[in-house]
Amino acid sequence: MSYLNKIDIQLVEIPVMHLVSVRKMVWKFEMAEQYTCYFNSILRKIQHDKLIVNAPPMMLHHNDEFTDLGLDIEFAVPVEQFVTGTRDFCPGLCLKTTLCGGYSNLPSIYANYAKQYEWAEQNGYENNGLIYEVYITDFTETSNENEIVTEIYYPVKKK
Repeated sequence: MSYLNKIDIQLVEIPVMHLVSVRKMVWKFEMAEQYTCYFNSILRKIQHDKLIVNAPPMMLHHNDEFTDLGLDIEFAVPVEQFVTGTRDFCPGLCLKTTLCGGYSNLPSIYANYAKQYEWAEQNGYENNGLIYEVYITDFTETSNENEIVTEIYYPVKKK
C-alpha cells in the first residue's frame, strides 16, 4: 500500500460544464468496448450539431459499486454551448488526483478513490456529488499504457 503515500491530492474548484452525454448500465468486461461505442456516438452528435468541445471526455459514476445490473455510467464530453441535448454538470469543490498508467492496474485506480475518501474524512469533508474521471489521454489512441493519464474527481463539501 506504499502507492497510497505517493498519491497527490489537490482541492480544486470546478466550474459548471455543459455536457453531451449518454448514461448506460455497463458490465466491467464491456467497459473498453462501450467506451469506444458511446464516445464515438457522442462525438458524431457534437459534429452534427456543430458544437465546440472544450475539455477531454469523462465518465461519471452514478453508483459506487458494481451491482447485478453492472455499473451506472454516464459517458460525457464537455462543450462550450448549452443547447438542446446538453445538460449542466456542476461539480464545484472537488478532490483531484491524477493516475498515470493503464487501466489494467485496477488497484491503482481504487487506491486513488480510497486516498480521496481518507483525505476527506481526515480533513472534515464529505461527498457532495458524482465521482468522475477525466481522460486526459485517450487510451484508444496509444498502445503504451504508461502514456495514459486520468484525472479522478471526488466532489466534496465541508461537514
